[in-house]
Amino acid sequence: MFQDRFREFLQEQKISSNSLAKKTGIPQTTISNWINRGSKPNIDDIEKICDYFNCSIDYLIGRENEEGVIIVNNSDNDYTIEEKNLIKIFRKLDQRQKASVFGLMVGLVS
Repeated sequence: MFQDRFREFLQEQKISSNSLAKKTGIPQTTISNWINRGSKPNIDDIEKICDYFNCSIDYLIGRENEEGVIIVNNSDNDYTIEEKNLIKIFRKLDQRQKASVFGLMVGLVS
């Protein structure tokens, strides 16, 4: 799953493995091994990739589906459509924006 999602990000962002290597500090040969040999990245490299592509680790390694809902027990029925949409939007925010939204939500329920 990692290999597929990683390739998708590269294609969607139109970035080469060489360019990604320069921007993240991950050796280009390491990135090539992920793409061509199915090697798995270490946790430090996963964090760099997720930071660069602004995605969650769970999504990158296949523990989340495309709606951004974590797959734990194959039951998405616990979430309403509104909750799924909120999660999807929330995950697109940067850390500062997430903190602001979270603070607003806490204030609303207090």
